[in-house]
Amino acid sequence: MQRCFVTLLSLVFIFVFCACGGSESGTDAGTDAGTDAGSDAGSDAGGDQGGGSQVLGSACTCDGAECEQSGVPKPAGGTIVGCDDVATNVTGADLVCMRSYEGAMASDTYFANGYCSLMATQCTGVDFICTPATFGDYATMTTCPAGSVMIAATQEVEILTYTATIDNKNCVASCASSADCRTTETDPVLGDAATQYDCIDKAGVKFCYDPRNLAGEYTAVAF
Repeated sequence: MQRCFVTLLSLVFIFVFCACGGSESGTDAGTDAGTDAGSDAGSDAGGDQGGGSQVLGSACTCDGAECEQSGVPKPAGGTIVGCDDVATNVTGADLVCMRSYEGAMASDTYFANGYCSLMATQCTGVDFICTPATFGDYATMTTCPAGSVMIAATQEVEILTYTATIDNKNCVASCASSADCRTTETDPVLGDAATQYDCIDKAGVKFCYDPRNLAGEYTAVAF
């Protein structure tokens, strides 16, 4: 059983693409197969390496008291800043700003300078895990913006002696190569450590992400 982005009690506002020691990150990250899946990179739904747009995969911040709880970022909380050009009419999806965290209250996550995304979750299990972990409408979120990629996973989570199953869908930036993926940035939350954003190839579908955030089993579908 994997322990993912989980905190005690009300800190369980999970996005489950987290540092769970996933096996995929060591095998799929950074490859650059010459497939057509990355052909839409650079469109309005793509990454923002060196650009000024506020699109999927762009840097973002959060403003307001609801942005975090006990120092742990809440992806869908607060007022998200820097994602103005991300489509907000995707049925079932909430706009989120995923951010970096290292500490004792949750598993580590790696999103240098924030990462704009669209997301929905569903949860089966005890209420004190599932209520704060659920946002968006998982059942009705079936697409992502044209030129982007949906990554999805199911994770078993555990808090103390309690467990839950959380499903996640996440729209992220597509890419053609590493140059599309903000690879030159550093992470001020983690002492200006170099990011590991890269163009990840999952069975021919390529997207910008930090592979440390990927669960061992996930799917990637291009739109």
